[in-house]
Parts: sequence; structure tokens; C-alpha cells
Amino acid sequence: MYTEVPAADLLSAGRFDERPGMTVYREHGARNWMISLTVSGSAEFRVADERVFTDCGDLVLIAPGVTQHYRARSAEPWASWWAHFQPRAAWFSWWRLPELAPGFSLTRFGPGHVRQAEAAFERVHRNAAQSTLDVPQGRMVSRQRGDIFATELALNAIEELLLLAAVKHELRQARQPDPRAQQVLDAIAADLAAPLTVDGLARLVALSPSRLAHMFRREVGDSIINVVLAMRLRKAASLLEFTDRAVGQIATDVGFSSPYYFSRQFRNRVGITPSEYRTVSRSVSPAG
Repeated sequence: MYTEVPAADLLSAGRFDERPGMTVYREHGARNWMISLTVSGSAEFRVADERVFTDCGDLVLIAPGVTQHYRARSAEPWASWWAHFQPRAAWFSWWRLPELAPGFSLTRFGPGHVRQAEAAFERVHRNAAQSTLDVPQGRMVSRQRGDIFATELALNAIEELLLLAAVKHELRQARQPDPRAQQVLDAIAADLAAPLTVDGLARLVALSPSRLAHMFRREVGDSIINVVLAMRLRKAASLLEFTDRAVGQIATDVGFSSPYYFSRQFRNRVGITPSEYRTVSRSVSPAG
């Protein structure tokens, strides 16, 4: 089933507070740009045969014509702001956001900066509501341009969001990343079932455990323990959705020694048990 495509020349914005089952699917995308900010919960975006997960503070930008396929993915409501818009031509002089796939950009602001981005979205939403009018045409109602000043104010707030993203990417490129952080990430991803410890990873990159912990948090933005847990649970979610392996076997496959501990951590992070996640994920189909 396809989700209705917004009109190309009208500015629109809103907020989602959705549980699993809410899915947007536009095979041919839209004729305008879409921007979305996750403020709580999590969503899954399908991008070029890959799955991209967003958490609090993640800003997604999708170009016109790019497939839009995303859904709420945890029991905790997925709260997010969204807007469809046409950019000002002048923006493209500084608009250089790296893409995970053609037409799909992701900026991770993180929880510490989400309030600033959310405040901008609140202004987009408030002014976008005045930028269009419902105009009766016989028995039908059409959406037409309304207050031009409200449109400009909404675009100002969208420009602020894009500038924040552009600055973040510029700062990241200007700083030389520590290759040891990537080495640790690669080691974790190579064998999630391995008994990974901070001490063992520290020996891998010839650092003390305390120095590794400090460097890793600086480079990645989270602790090693949390990253390992998140990667294991993400892999487990994929196995629950796309295989028929027993829950206990999946727990072992991703590095949990106890199925009970695995289920408890999965429920804490996702909001439902592994068995419930399997049922929900297989029952969700693209809908409007």
C-alpha cells in the first residue's frame, strides 16, 4: 500500500507519536524534500536495501524522487518531527551533507543538542500551518498558498536545521578521527558472539582500559559497553525478523550467555520481548 504523496509546491510539517504498525511507503518518493528529527523512541528507514535506525537526535533528509520507506520500530512511541519543503536556491551554495545513499542523509545530533533542533521544528510546524489555506472548490477542498510571511519564517527554521547539520559535518571532517576507535568497532562487528571485554579491546589497540574508554567515548559518543549491547541487540532484531531461529539460539549467536539476560536487555531497549518483536515485525506491512 502506498502513502499519499504531498503536493510538491506546498510546505507542510507535523509531529508523529507512533507505535509499531505505523509505516510510510512512497516507492517513488515525493517531488519535494523531506526532513525528519527523532526526539524519542526509534525508527527504521529502508535505504538502498539496507536498514538505517534512528534514535533521539537523529536528523534524516531525503531528496525528491528517493523512495520513502520507514516505520516506528519499538514499543516506546516513536516521537518525531517532519516537514516537506522546497529549498531556497541559495542554500545549495553551502548545502554539502554526506549521504549514506544517493539522496539520503543522516546527521546524528545526539540527545545533548536535540532541544535546539526540536525548537526549530516547532517553529516550522507553527508557521507551516499558516502557510497554506483550505480553499473550497465546489464539493472539494484544495490546499493553496496562504500567508507568505509564515512560509518564509518556516523556511528560516528549516534553513537553521540544515545549517546545524552542515556545521556538524564540517567540524567532524576538520578533526582527524582516531583510527583506533574504528579498529575497535571493526573488532566488535567481526564477531558479536565473542566474549568482548574492555580489557581485551584495549590490548588490541595498545591502550590502557581507561584511556581506551575515554578515547572511544570521545570519538563515537558512547561507551564501549553500550555500543556492544546496541550492536548485539540490532543483530538479534534482524535475526528475529528474518529467520526462524529459536530465541535462545539467537541469544547465543549474538553473544549473550543467558537467554533470560538477553530477553531482559532486549525488552529494556526495544520495549517488548524478543518473541513479541518477532510477531510485531512480521505482521507490519506498508500502510498509509
